[in-house]
Amino acid sequence: MTEVLINKANYMAKVKGSSDTQSEELTVALSAEQQAQLAQMYPQEQGYTTTLFPRISFRSQDVMEGKGKDKKVTIEAGTFFFEQQTDELNEHGKKVWSKEEVGKTISLRIIYVRKQLRYYDESTEEYTSSPLYDTAEEVVPLFTAGKKIAEGTPASLRALYEYKDAEGKTKSKLEETRVLYVMYKDTLCQLSLRGSSMYSFLTYSRATQVNVVVTAITSEEKEKGTINWNQMVFTNTRALTPDEATEVIATVGELLAGINDQKAYFASQKPSTSTVVAVVEEDF
Repeated sequence: MTEVLINKANYMAKVKGSSDTQSEELTVALSAEQQAQLAQMYPQEQGYTTTLFPRISFRSQDVMEGKGKDKKVTIEAGTFFFEQQTDELNEHGKKVWSKEEVGKTISLRIIYVRKQLRYYDESTEEYTSSPLYDTAEEVVPLFTAGKKIAEGTPASLRALYEYKDAEGKTKSKLEETRVLYVMYKDTLCQLSLRGSSMYSFLTYSRATQVNVVVTAITSEEKEKGTINWNQMVFTNTRALTPDEATEVIATVGELLAGINDQKAYFASQKPSTSTVVAVVEEDF
């Protein structure tokens, strides 16, 4: 019996070796056209990989703690932070983001700009947002608390949230914001802009080709009625070096590959017939 088992093992080893050799020879023998045809015939699971980039955040207003005489400023308006995801988990099992104070000025390279629709409902404490997109013609989905509620062009989605302000002007609670991809200390990060800081950036970008320069961002105090805040100020400090420009080109190429995967995924999903209830609160 032992001899039979050994012979069988030897036989299986020979067969396996022969099979491996044949597989290797077959792979080598396949032409590029054949490999492409086989890949096309085999169905692939659709999807895309979401990358959580480190973030540059900005406090537009003072952060206060305490009450009465003990009330004090813990974070001053105009302060920048560098945030990134850690492996530490919080009590809900989600990864904790670390926050490192940068200061009142930050120097970085702006390499790409995208758009996003966003709205926070204070009454329900829920965020409504779209994925990042690039043009006004794109059809994008809209999510609330992770659930898809509608899709359409940015203008049609914003129209669902239209209201009249105190002066009778038509506005939308669903803001169109800007998300900048920036290189900060050789780390690719995202910086989200809304409100007056976003318009400050748009003015800067119309006068400057932002992806060929190093940009310094500071802030200045603003006031509207009883509201005070700090608005970002963008300044061109110098041109990129040839090595920096080469890095930007390579990084944007990788970004675009991921963006195209995301767009293909959402384009493959069935349209939603859901609608959104309009909201009519004033918000700074």
